Amino acid sequence: MKKSPTAGLVLICIGCAIILVVGFLHFKNRSSTQQVSDQNPPASGGPVFDTTVSDGTIIVSYPSLQYGLATNRAQVLVTSYIPPCDEGFSYCLYATSSAYKGTNFESAGIRIQKRTDLAAERACLNTPPAGFDASVKPDASTSTGAYASSKFAQVGDAGAGHYANGSLYRLFYRKNSSCYEFETRIGESQFMNYPAGTIKEFTVADREAVQSQLVQILDKVTLLSGDTHLFAF
Repeated sequence: MKKSPTAGLVLICIGCAIILVVGFLHFKNRSSTQQVSDQNPPASGGPVFDTTVSDGTIIVSYPSLQYGLATNRAQVLVTSYIPPCDEGFSYCLYATSSAYKGTNFESAGIRIQKRTDLAAERACLNTPPAGFDASVKPDASTSTGAYASSKFAQVGDAGAGHYANGSLYRLFYRKNSSCYEFETRIGESQFMNYPAGTIKEFTVADREAVQSQLVQILDKVTLLSGDTHLFAF
């Protein structure tokens, strides 16, 4: 049976349509993948800061895959001899990653507290951390038109084979005379107290990696005025 020219033309049109549809779907799939890749970079590119919290003056961003948020002690869902944040915090960002499980690492976090008792700028920036002598002064400070900040380095504690290292930062926002305190902390236990071979050591490189994450979180703290990099000393 001889095919008509019209039937052949229809088959050609159908074939072209199929090619166009397949090409479109392939292009769409590549575009969607690229969009997801842009929004969620691989782990090697650093943590994804996908969550924010604000009290109306400061905005804090953090990577929810590595850190949890608590507004009271009961909400801190990690257990350790040295807690990631001392009592009295407004917010506690605490490490939840299991990357250092099986080592002498205990906890890490940032305690954020609004210091209503330090309403004056000088008192906010210069008052020593709790438990430190009145002669202790900030190791660094900076000031702009909107805010001023200071840093007390090497704010640590120790006891019963456990110890913590960190720094305390203060931020004074001049528009509403608000004082904020940010304390970074990494808690560990004494590696030498464990029987040989029972755990791995939380190394200096490990500590520096955790400290780098905490500093990244601090670096992303923003004022509602738009100011950021508030602790660039």
